[in-house]
Amino acid sequence: MNANTTGVPAGTKLTAQTGVITIKTDGTVIDAIDLKGSIKVEANNVTIKNSRIRGQGSIKIGLINVKDGYKGLKVVDTEIFSEVRNPDANGIMGGNFVLERVNIHDVVDQVHVTTVGNVEILHSWLHSNVHYTNDPNWNGGPSHDDNIQIIGGNNFLVKSSRIEGAYNAAIMVGQNHAPVKNLRIEDNLIGGGTCSINIAPKGYGDMGGNGNSITGNTFTPTQTKYARCAVISAAASVPAMLNNFWSDTGEAVKRTNGA
Repeated sequence: MNANTTGVPAGTKLTAQTGVITIKTDGTVIDAIDLKGSIKVEANNVTIKNSRIRGQGSIKIGLINVKDGYKGLKVVDTEIFSEVRNPDANGIMGGNFVLERVNIHDVVDQVHVTTVGNVEILHSWLHSNVHYTNDPNWNGGPSHDDNIQIIGGNNFLVKSSRIEGAYNAAIMVGQNHAPVKNLRIEDNLIGGGTCSINIAPKGYGDMGGNGNSITGNTFTPTQTKYARCAVISAAASVPAMLNNFWSDTGEAVKRTNGA
């Protein structure tokens, strides 16, 4: 996955728009816009395609936000980024959505999934996170930027994507607000993060029997803190792991034991 295979297809003519678009009509299709602003989704079965969403400097949430209770959002062949470096801007936030051939960059978290789940990320490129050594949102400590952050929910698929460039984690799985179940991470190229995939059970119990799996992925040795730490989890929260290898040596990935 790269700029040629994700984002707006070459030759697409875009119509410029500015501001916040709030979608409240089921079945709405947003096609071929260049938006300096953000989108709020408050309807079912919305499609955003062939578009560029570039947040303004004042954005303090996701450039696309899916309100709880709405389903069926599809974002296809779209680029999402913040034009102005901003510690508050994320890519897409919420749940019940599909991303396909999407290029998300220059935000803190490209994908921030709430407690709903039902998310698919396919053939996409998540990269170039915004990171601050002294982040005001972390009391002057470093940013906790992730390519994908999951704080609860059921039914996730991350497949055939390129995920890199985050300081904290490529995929941060933390049960902050609900259990995480049926997460499948398959056939991706993954790098970055202190450890690339961090599975932290937190307050909702061990995750070992929750149907979570990491299969067929290639990891690059680009971790920001712990060398060759591809997957870290507590012993009681180990996901099913099969056919995951390092890009440079071809050796099988081993899980790192965490708290």
